[in-house]
Amino acid sequence: MDTDRVLRSLGKFGRFQLLQYIYNLSCFPMMAFPIVIYVFIGHIPDFRCSSFEDDASYTNRKLNASHNVIFQYHQCDVTVTTNLSGTVVEETVPCRAGFEFSGQQTVASEWELVCENEGLGGMTTTVLVVGQMVGASVFPTLADKHGRLLIAYTTLMAVTVCFLLTAIVPWFAGFVVMRFLMGMFSQGPGIVLPTLGLELFPTELRGFVISSGTVAWALSLSIIPVVAFFLRHVTWRYMMGAAAVFGIHSFFTKWFLQESPRWLLANNKFDQAKMWIQKAAKCNKKDPACLLSELDFIKGNAEKENLLEKNQDVIPEQTAEMAGKFEEVMDSESTQVSVLEIFRHKHLLVPSLVVWMLWFVNSLTYYGLFLTSGTMSGNMYLNFFLNSVVEIPSVILYSLTINRWGRRKTCAMFLSTAGVSLLLSGVLTFVGESGMIRGFAVTLSFTGKFGISGAWMAACLFTPEIYPTNIRARGLGLASLAARVGGMISPYATMFGSRFPWGPPVVFGSCAVLVTILLIWIPETTGKELPNTVEDVKRLYTVKQIRSN
Repeated sequence: MDTDRVLRSLGKFGRFQLLQYIYNLSCFPMMAFPIVIYVFIGHIPDFRCSSFEDDASYTNRKLNASHNVIFQYHQCDVTVTTNLSGTVVEETVPCRAGFEFSGQQTVASEWELVCENEGLGGMTTTVLVVGQMVGASVFPTLADKHGRLLIAYTTLMAVTVCFLLTAIVPWFAGFVVMRFLMGMFSQGPGIVLPTLGLELFPTELRGFVISSGTVAWALSLSIIPVVAFFLRHVTWRYMMGAAAVFGIHSFFTKWFLQESPRWLLANNKFDQAKMWIQKAAKCNKKDPACLLSELDFIKGNAEKENLLEKNQDVIPEQTAEMAGKFEEVMDSESTQVSVLEIFRHKHLLVPSLVVWMLWFVNSLTYYGLFLTSGTMSGNMYLNFFLNSVVEIPSVILYSLTINRWGRRKTCAMFLSTAGVSLLLSGVLTFVGESGMIRGFAVTLSFTGKFGISGAWMAACLFTPEIYPTNIRARGLGLASLAARVGGMISPYATMFGSRFPWGPPVVFGSCAVLVTILLIWIPETTGKELPNTVEDVKRLYTVKQIRSN
């Protein structure tokens, strides 16, 4: 049964589908919060070494009553200046009594994740990304087997519970474990909900679904600094509790959200598909009689086929011959499904290497800019908010250029914009002293975020288009893996930026410029049919060479 025709018959923009999709988008905050919320809960407030002038073990061993001693407390050490009968001795010692923090209590201040322990803060986000890799390898398979709805609402509930447990966990080790689980379960809705949204509409509306989903993602990110601003005077645990509030509705998602009609029909769930069509037709005020009668006819044929399969006594000769041919076809295809096919052909390997580099740089820069927004000059909350909403203009420009200019040129435009802007931002941060120069540096950083967001959208579109059908999913999976590696490294940009504020934008910008140059090795796929074989991929390069000559 042609699902696109069913959806068109019920109304492409039917009220039932739109309400389902709006609720789908309302779940995006629970996908956006886990990785970037650490910008606020893990922010390092002003601190210095705690006083140990009254530490008897130190004073009895080092000093006596006649000594004139001056203690100078810094962030990670203490300078002890001692006057020994006219001889001044200066000594630098570590913080013996811990640290004193000012301002809001954060993860960093509660567990003293500063100085030599500063890397532990970034490690928690790396652990979360590792959890995302685990979830991305598990939940898509479960969603294909058991349905989109079951995985969507169970993982949404799990993420909500993880936020609540993180808000009360008293140990740092427990906090790390919860970050891993949060990353793993967030991949359930992160993969299933966009798929469910796409499967609600016919093929011609997929562009609308992708664009509106990107806008919803950006708006979800922009919620975080607003909540953090209002909770800036209380402990970080309230922030985690507030994030959990956005997921409370997940305990009722089972009754709000409906299963994908495509999944139901593809898996012969005819009774459930019939109920879905009836609900949609009633809400959209359409007559479902024709669709239901066709569905009953298909269901009857499927039941007859099942009976024939169960009857193994007599198999017609033609049926056996067709089954043999079918097995031969499946065997021939299975030999081509191996991911090693990418490494056997230069027309697959060369663009794959560029695409993996592109996804790595996109992820590293995208999340790195978010995570370093707390170290930028200016207001931390405003910087993060602007970093979020700047994605919306990139969606508009992407929509206007992706088909007119082509995939490669559009991606190169966004990447070069990001690269040049971030390099200039790093230079101004290095030489800038005045408030005006720093303001220009921050503005250029936002421009870089605008560019990298558009580049990632373009990459998501053309990456599946450069692989033949039988390895397309695996090629996309390897690109996603490269992005995860970039996401694992991005948390350490904060530590790098705290010592060298100009460092992260220079690194991000240099990588973006490099990948922009490498895009010449990517074939243009705009207006081309999706390749089914390696030979089809070679033809993309043949067309490119003919045009260049």
